[in-house]
Amino acid sequence: MDGKRFAEKVVTGGGSGIGAATAYRFGREGATVIAVGRTEDKLKHAAAGAPDGSVIVPRVADVSDESAITALIAGVAEEYGRLDVLVNNAGIGASGTVEQTDTATWRQVLAVDVDGVFFASKAALPHLRRVGGCIVNVGSVSGLGASSGQPRMF
Repeated sequence: MDGKRFAEKVVTGGGSGIGAATAYRFGREGATVIAVGRTEDKLKHAAAGAPDGSVIVPRVADVSDESAITALIAGVAEEYGRLDVLVNNAGIGASGTVEQTDTATWRQVLAVDVDGVFFASKAALPHLRRVGGCIVNVGSVSGLGASSGQPRMF
């Protein structure tokens, strides 16, 4: 890893919030961070706000699109020679009760929040195994109980 504490990282949902904060922290530690998200402007804004000396590379991809996230991760491993950490942080929510939420919205939440973790992890595992890397899955307090005004089935 060239003497760096951290080397190449992929952070999904890296355009704001916890994802951007994670990218900044890894950046301060000397990592090259690939910040992944669906909105190029948010990603560029996050990269521009990174701490001095950080290397935050914005890349647009939708984690719910298996071929897109697989290609992105393979491209990162090829371009940088390795992948050390995948942070599955991308997530979306829906406003409204179960009765108010349409099926398409519900499917999109599941596609990003569940399928996206599976797709990114599956794509990253071969690269992570080569270097002894790891996966960090970020969750939400909403996973522990229902949030007011958001559909939950438990």
